[in-house]
Amino acid sequence: MCQKGYGRMIRNTCADEGMDIKKYMLCLLSRLPALLGAVIGGALLGAVIYTIVRTVPESEREYQAYAKIQLDFAADETGEVYQAYNGYTWNDLMAADPIMNLTMGNLSSDYDREEVAASLRAEILSDIRILTLTVTTNSAACTDEILGAAVQALESYGTQAKEFLEINAIQTTQAKLVVADSRMAQAVLVGAALGLLISLLGISLYYVMDDRIRVLGDIKSALDIPFIGYRFDEEGPAALRQDYERNLSFFREKYGELFIWEVRGEENPTEEKLQEMRKAGCVILSLPFGAVPAAYALYVREMLKNQQCRLRGVEIRQPDLKFLRRYYGSFAFGSEKEGKKV
Repeated sequence: MCQKGYGRMIRNTCADEGMDIKKYMLCLLSRLPALLGAVIGGALLGAVIYTIVRTVPESEREYQAYAKIQLDFAADETGEVYQAYNGYTWNDLMAADPIMNLTMGNLSSDYDREEVAASLRAEILSDIRILTLTVTTNSAACTDEILGAAVQALESYGTQAKEFLEINAIQTTQAKLVVADSRMAQAVLVGAALGLLISLLGISLYYVMDDRIRVLGDIKSALDIPFIGYRFDEEGPAALRQDYERNLSFFREKYGELFIWEVRGEENPTEEKLQEMRKAGCVILSLPFGAVPAAYALYVREMLKNQQCRLRGVEIRQPDLKFLRRYYGSFAFGSEKEGKKV
């Protein structure tokens, strides 16, 4: 990188105001494990909540059994078989005399007539000669007993009513627990989506609030002071080290004596250091990578200005090489892939 090109880089305002999308995506990428954890956690939470909501107390569970009843109709006065019976007719018949009397007669006195009637549903599905009788209660034993009593009542009714030759049960099932359609997959997907959304919102809010200085755009938007470069105390790419040293030499030739003040959170400049900075022709503010908020750096700049210190530039020390390579691309690192000793 030549001096002239780097000078243009110093004056670049491409990342002045607004969100730095590239930096945001890199910060997001660094928190990928947290995002995955939030998705998995949301999915598990959705599954747990769905399981809790879907679990029905024993006293409220429903059991269901059904029977298929064959109806042999008799002929009326004209010689035609009776066809006036349909699903609505059978529902009324099952709850009325004499079928309900016969049904209650087949049950113990513990059963309530209205509850038994409410548990019964009779319907003709396709063939008028086949009646489907369904019983639904909160007890498997009660369901089986009511169904058995109702079937016996219908068979007895078939021998008494003139409209029938006989009524016989051709299929009877045992009571089974009524299970609602499982929507566990939907609950897991919704939980995962909410976990991802909430975590993204949280990270975005953190990014907006996090104004720590990492790249040139942060310096330009907060301080608007020339950027000297990245300083590597131990190792670093030769291209970036050479740019930093070249710019430092240029500032030394232009302003004379340099004073590099390393900003550290635990200490403020003493009066002795302030006097040295006032005497120096150029003060370079050295900020640790990703550690100093822009608001504090702005405070430091104003403080040095009030102390009549000639703040000419800013450097960032000990940067994250992986972050820089992803942010600036390989061109900023020259032909070398690995850092060297300074």
